[in-house]
Amino acid sequence: MRRLFAALLVAAMSFNAACAPTAPNSRAALAQQAEVSERLAAELRREGKLVEDPALNRYVRAIAARIAAVRPPGAVPLTVHIVKDADVNAFTPGGGHVFVNAGMIAAMENEAQLAMVLAHEAAHIDRGHVIAGQRAGAAIGLAAAGGAILAGALGAPAELTRLAAGGVQSVAYNAFSRTQEEDADLVGLRYAAAAGYDVVEGARSFEVLRRIYGEQSDLANFFLSSHPRSSEREARLIAAARRMGAAGGRVAEAEYLRRTAKLRRQVLRYYEAKGRAREAAQLRRNLRRMR
Repeated sequence: MRRLFAALLVAAMSFNAACAPTAPNSRAALAQQAEVSERLAAELRREGKLVEDPALNRYVRAIAARIAAVRPPGAVPLTVHIVKDADVNAFTPGGGHVFVNAGMIAAMENEAQLAMVLAHEAAHIDRGHVIAGQRAGAAIGLAAAGGAILAGALGAPAELTRLAAGGVQSVAYNAFSRTQEEDADLVGLRYAAAAGYDVVEGARSFEVLRRIYGEQSDLANFFLSSHPRSSEREARLIAAARRMGAAGGRVAEAEYLRRTAKLRRQVLRYYEAKGRAREAAQLRRNLRRMR
């Protein structure tokens, strides 16, 4: 744990220093973002905190590849890592890297919903939001996020069900304004639609989050209290999708639930052991939908 905390602190301090004079998404800024992300991924892998299931990783990365294919020319390549964390969360330190928690994959009901989450994070990267969010306090935030992920390990690091929630990464990485969140919602919607997804269904990812966290979230998930309410975001995106004629695309519910079932059962055991009733109810709902 000490090694990851120290590595992130050093990386974050150098990131802050390097990014201060640069414009969002300049070559130097992207290189610094990538360095921080790669250090985080390497340390999490070394500590056994990334899900290494080859079939699951191939599937999630295939979804990300559909999004990546419709991003602007010259966009930094998209790399997705699955974190052994039960919080329903996803975050990006930039540089093309997106970290999606096991809890997020388990909670989503179909491929269109996860695609919307990944498209939202890709939009934050492409729109230059990451630099603005990290300037304010990256040195503290990155170290805190790494420490939180590792502090959740109560036993053997390879066991997902031993990990506690590490939602502080939402503060560390996603210090985005309401305007930036709304922008990422709409740009992400366009990405998901161009990738062939039913974005009306994708927007219902907010319904899942509302079912778990209530109308307004807190620091335990990535929709911070200063951000738009989940119902408002869902309604705005559904209206935009219908104006675009973007309903009726790929949903892939049966395939998604089947290919993520093993992970979902692991996360459910953790929720049941910890008495996290709302999350457990959502996962049981997904497992019932497979029948």
